Amino acid sequence: MSKGLAFKLIAEVIIVLVAIFVIFSIFKALLPGYFGRAMCKVYQVILVIPLPEQIKPSISECDITPDTERAVITGKDIDKNLAYYIEQCWEKTDQMKSGQTFICYELFLKSITVGVQESDVAKILREDGYCDKIANNYLEFEDRGFDCGDENKLYWKIGEIKGKDITIIIKYDAFHHRIEVI
Repeated sequence: MSKGLAFKLIAEVIIVLVAIFVIFSIFKALLPGYFGRAMCKVYQVILVIPLPEQIKPSISECDITPDTERAVITGKDIDKNLAYYIEQCWEKTDQMKSGQTFICYELFLKSITVGVQESDVAKILREDGYCDKIANNYLEFEDRGFDCGDENKLYWKIGEIKGKDITIIIKYDAFHHRIEVI
C-alpha cells in the first residue's frame, strides 16, 4: 500500500468519525432520550478503533456502568428509606443523564403494617430538597396533582405498599429520563 493511499484511508476514517460525532451531537440536542443502549453500543465500537484519544468522541451518558444493588428494609420509616433509595438512584444515574435503562435497587420488605403511598415518599423528597431534581408533580396511584416540581420524573407503578414479603424495584428509564418505582 502506498503512502498516499494509507494517508487517504486515515483521512477518510477521521472524516467518518467526525461526521458520526456531529450526528450524535445533533440527535442528543434534538432528542434528549435518543441515547439508549443501541447508541451506546455503537459508541463503544467507535472507542475500540485504534485512533489517538484526542480525536475519539466522548459521550458521558454512555460511560455510566450500572449495577443493581439489593437491600432488605426493616423498621417503621419505610417512606424515608424509599426516598433515600430514590435519591441514591438519582445520583447513580449521574442525575438522570445516563443513556442506559437499568435497575438501581431491588428492595425486600418482610412486613409492612402501615401502608406507604407515593404521596408519603414525595413529601420526604420535598423535605430533602429534591423537588427540583426529581420532580414529582403528579401522583399516579392517587390520580391527583402534587406540588413538587414542574415535571413528573418519579413514576410510581406499585400503588400502596402494604403486606408481607414485598419486593420493590427502583429503576431508571433512560428514554423518559425518570425513576420508576415498581
